[in-house]
Amino acid sequence: MQPLHRRRKEKGRGGGRGDQFDPTVLYFLLPTLPRLLENENEQLQQQLRETVDENGRLHKVLKERDFEIKQLHKKIEEERLALLGTSGVPGDVAATKIVELAKQNRHMTAEVEKEKTKVKQLNNRIKELEKELEDREKQLFFRGGRKPRLQWGRGCESPEMKALQEKLTAANFKVSEFRNQLQTTKQELKMTQKLLANEVGEDVNIQNLLSTPGTWRGRAQQILILQGKVRDLENQLGHSRSRLSESSTEEEAVSLADSRKTSASKKNLQRIRSLEKEKKEALEKLSGEHNTLLKDYEELKQKLDGSKARNKVLSHEVKTLKEQISTLLDKGKHDDELVDALLSQQKEMQAILKNLSQQDERTKESHQNLEQQLSVEVQKQNCLIEQLKQMVAEREARVKELEEEVQQFTSQVNQIGSLNTTEQAGQIIASTLVIFASASSLVYRGSLLPPFPTQVLFFFFFFLLFRIVEPDNLDMKTVKIQIAEYKALGQAAEAERGKLIEMVNILQKRVDDSTTKVWEADKKLQEQQRRYIALEQQFEHLKTESGKNSATGLASTAQPHNSTRLDWNVGERSGPPSAQRSEVPLESQIEELSTRLAIQMDENESLKMALQDSAKTKEEDFRLYQETVGQVKDIFLQALRQQKQDRT
Repeated sequence: MQPLHRRRKEKGRGGGRGDQFDPTVLYFLLPTLPRLLENENEQLQQQLRETVDENGRLHKVLKERDFEIKQLHKKIEEERLALLGTSGVPGDVAATKIVELAKQNRHMTAEVEKEKTKVKQLNNRIKELEKELEDREKQLFFRGGRKPRLQWGRGCESPEMKALQEKLTAANFKVSEFRNQLQTTKQELKMTQKLLANEVGEDVNIQNLLSTPGTWRGRAQQILILQGKVRDLENQLGHSRSRLSESSTEEEAVSLADSRKTSASKKNLQRIRSLEKEKKEALEKLSGEHNTLLKDYEELKQKLDGSKARNKVLSHEVKTLKEQISTLLDKGKHDDELVDALLSQQKEMQAILKNLSQQDERTKESHQNLEQQLSVEVQKQNCLIEQLKQMVAEREARVKELEEEVQQFTSQVNQIGSLNTTEQAGQIIASTLVIFASASSLVYRGSLLPPFPTQVLFFFFFFLLFRIVEPDNLDMKTVKIQIAEYKALGQAAEAERGKLIEMVNILQKRVDDSTTKVWEADKKLQEQQRRYIALEQQFEHLKTESGKNSATGLASTAQPHNSTRLDWNVGERSGPPSAQRSEVPLESQIEELSTRLAIQMDENESLKMALQDSAKTKEEDFRLYQETVGQVKDIFLQALRQQKQDRT
């Protein structure tokens, strides 16, 4: 509650400042602030209590582990003293203890690591709680509080945090001590293992010794047992020697007594017998040695024969191996040469394929350009054909109109002859003039040809008008002149119509020819694409076969050089087996590729010629069109000249 009083005092002091919130907002927030603060403080205190409890538990666990580690150290020291002080301790007990200690060390290290992770998690949790406290205090400060709240909260919570930090440092210190103790235990284990190796042996597994029953004894025990056996044997040897010496002394004493008693003859007999015995023993020994030597000789003879046979076999094998080595070296050289040749061929094929791909791309681009040009030309020609058809239809309609107008004009001329006044004749001629002008505009509307020469018509009708106005010159000559002019117009229209029909037929034929050419070009393109795909497949197959042949050539031993040949597969990937594959050399394939390149170049030249021919045909069409226009103009000019001559 103290911070709330402080905040209220501070609010009372700083109420007149402009930096604070509005009083209305503070009025609404004041009743809710203490509750919020109390709830937040309770939550934070609960979280701190939980962390303190967890730290206490961890400290208890660490104390227990410290006690266990101390006990283990005591056991290790006792075992070390037992191993160093007494040599009669059995090695299997020491090995079992070492294994148990190693297991306990592992468990202890695992538990220590778990405790470390828990401590880290708790540290992170404490940091998160501190951040949450700071954030909430900042929020409260921005709502209406001040900095003294933060300072008070920090001052209030600082001893607990300090205690926790001290506990953490103590725990870290203990963890470091545990690490040091573990390192010392590891070093002691290594020392014990070395001692066991000295006692038991270097190549003896401790686990196997543990699995075996208790009959096994240590090296020291074995040495002691062997030393006892040696002593027993030495004692037996001493007893046997003493017995032999006693028997020899007794025999000498008996012989001395007998010698004293017996005469010289007996002495000689005894000497002779002793000599005979010695000779017999020597003979027996020599015969035995002779037999053993004979046996050894026979055995050595057999061994010599076997060794000679073995030497012969080994020499033969050495010769065969040398021959195989020489053949393998030759084969390796040939294989290296073949690999170099294959690599060079592969590079050449790659270059050829690159050139082919570039040429194919160029041909494709040229074909696309040609197709575009042909499509544009076909569209233009279709438009021309439609326009010409329209022109022909308009000309036919014009011819019909002209025929009707000629009939009307003849009837009007008859009317003019019957009329007496010039005004009525002028009106009729003016109406006919309007009709002719409209007809001429209808014929040549929207056509590509130049318009019909209406000036000639106007001149002709003005001439008629002046002739009609003159009372003395109303003759049939004028009517005949007009009829001749109309005939000339009809002839020109018919000539234009015929030529336009011919041009339409020619253009239609050309369109059909161009469509057939385009279809053939598409077919050729498809064939070239198929060939290109087949060449790519052949190249991939050659790569795979070259790799296989190089691998088999290096792995095979003592085979002839003719066996390393390549089977070139010309077919597709799903071809027949290797026995039915066609063996094609590289030169023939290169020739085929060169022929295909020449064919493609010829096709490109033929396409260029086709383009030139199309340009020439267009020029000829334009010339024909100009000629038709010139002929029509000549016809009209001749008609005008005849009119002038008739007037004169």
